[in-house]
Amino acid sequence: MALDKPVRRIAIVGTGVIGASWAAQYLACGLDVIATDPAPNADQNLRKYIDALWPDLTAIGLAKNASRDRLTFTPDMKKALSEADLVQENGPERPDFKIKLFADMDAATPPDSIIASSSSGLTMSVIQSGCKRPERCVIGHPFNPPHIIPLVEVVGGTRHRPKQSKRRWRFMRRSERSRFISERRFPAMSLTGYRQRSTGRSYISSSRVC
Repeated sequence: MALDKPVRRIAIVGTGVIGASWAAQYLACGLDVIATDPAPNADQNLRKYIDALWPDLTAIGLAKNASRDRLTFTPDMKKALSEADLVQENGPERPDFKIKLFADMDAATPPDSIIASSSSGLTMSVIQSGCKRPERCVIGHPFNPPHIIPLVEVVGGTRHRPKQSKRRWRFMRRSERSRFISERRFPAMSLTGYRQRSTGRSYISSSRVC
């Protein structure tokens, strides 16, 4: 697995409030984003949400190549993931749903890509349990909303490779606010809560990728 593969194309799986905020953030950083969601009117709702966020992102500062035109949408998840360098999943917080979804994403995504979950209530050890390549799966839990607050928690599971968490961490880190915080394999609940947990390596990193 190529540890230093550049991340240029992001797939967003699930385009609710968190997924749409992630999509807007990555677009603002000049990256190509392909989003997928089976919900009715998901494409229109996503674009409307991003349009509403764009003035705030413009005020924060856009990357040189930032453009809402770099967003594409497909209801076909396999198509969305087929060329993704990084997947940001934002589905329902149900173990059975996440395990099946991650197994499907693992099968559809290039083997050297990272698959991250915005999950705050499940561990990656549970989520990755149905994957054939679980080592490239990590929690990428944002401080909400992702397009405003420049922090994200990066956590692996029992079957991950530490270098993959660090690869995700290096991609996200763009400020001195990024730092190693703790070790844990518990659900991410709050800043004060997980500071005290002590199994499984966890990083807090800037979500500013531009």
